Amino acid sequence: MKKQNIFKYGAVAVLAAASFFVSYNVPVEPATPWQSIGGCGAGGSGGGSGDGIKWIGQGVSGGYLETEVFTKYNVGQNFSALTLTPHFSIKPTWSTKLGVSIPFVSHQGEVQYRSNQAPADRSTGGLGDISFDFSKTIGSGGAASLSASLSIPTGQYDIKRGNDAAQEFLPSSFQKGSGLYSLTLGWDYSRDTDKGIWLYSLSYTHPFAMHLISGENEFNDTYWKDIKHEGDRFEYRFKPYGENDLGAYTPPSVSASVAYGYRGRPGIVQSLGLNFSVPLGVAWISSEKADTYDPRPDPDHQAWSLAIAYGIEFSNADFPVFLALSVPIHDKSNPANPKNEYDDSPMRKWDAPDWNDILQQWTIAVGIKGSFF
Repeated sequence: MKKQNIFKYGAVAVLAAASFFVSYNVPVEPATPWQSIGGCGAGGSGGGSGDGIKWIGQGVSGGYLETEVFTKYNVGQNFSALTLTPHFSIKPTWSTKLGVSIPFVSHQGEVQYRSNQAPADRSTGGLGDISFDFSKTIGSGGAASLSASLSIPTGQYDIKRGNDAAQEFLPSSFQKGSGLYSLTLGWDYSRDTDKGIWLYSLSYTHPFAMHLISGENEFNDTYWKDIKHEGDRFEYRFKPYGENDLGAYTPPSVSASVAYGYRGRPGIVQSLGLNFSVPLGVAWISSEKADTYDPRPDPDHQAWSLAIAYGIEFSNADFPVFLALSVPIHDKSNPANPKNEYDDSPMRKWDAPDWNDILQQWTIAVGIKGSFF
């Protein structure tokens, strides 16, 4: 899997970024919503999600506790997912913000582990991975911000389905969590125009695993009780790379986004943005068999992805509402090596867009904000 090399690349990216990233707007003046990113421009909840959706608008201000609730519905040719994510934040100072996101997820769709198996419909739902974030504006005009967020493995990631004699782990897209910690660092910058604002974001995400107290894989006494427990996959306190205890591996990733918010019409802010993401390595999946430790490269791995997002805020001083639509574009997945399914070289190739999947997936989002106390 060459996790050590991936970690080296990740460390270089951290040093090169020297910046932080978070998905919520950062006020510069506490009482003027238009100044929530910098100058007199519209506020934005910067960068972040792979669907490219971020809140760009006048926002809300005036209270000690700010709440933003996003509901997203993602649908494809044979799957759908609903996510409800409340985010609560406070401002210890006028230039800093502390927040927490508590996602609730629901997944439905068709699961087919291998081409010679019959597909089956599956569904899951519940609490996902909780994340904490910190952000700080910098510079005299507050046009830039540095930020960091840390997600913790609170969502279940070993959900199984099937009868007692042949239970199988569901794919990661059906799990409620990742089984990993994940640190996201980033930088956001805004530039005002006559009737709007340009927003630029860069981010780096680094997953990692740890069991500081137990010092061992959490499944040693269950799924892996018949496996000889040797090596850092079964006995460890900290792994600086994103391999969870089932053996699935999530590589670090970098992303960049640009968006424009237009405020030429009273009471409405429209926005259009692009988000480009690249994983710094190939994702691996765990074995679908509940009693087998057998990771392999993810046949659905995407070497790059691009999301185009449109949003509109119906501005209200107390409870603004935000609607958004996102369409993804990504490279075509390469089939595994028929002679060696552990060879990840086919997944490393960059290919042209998967034209058959364009406009077959989309995400609709609805958000509301409020400021209390």
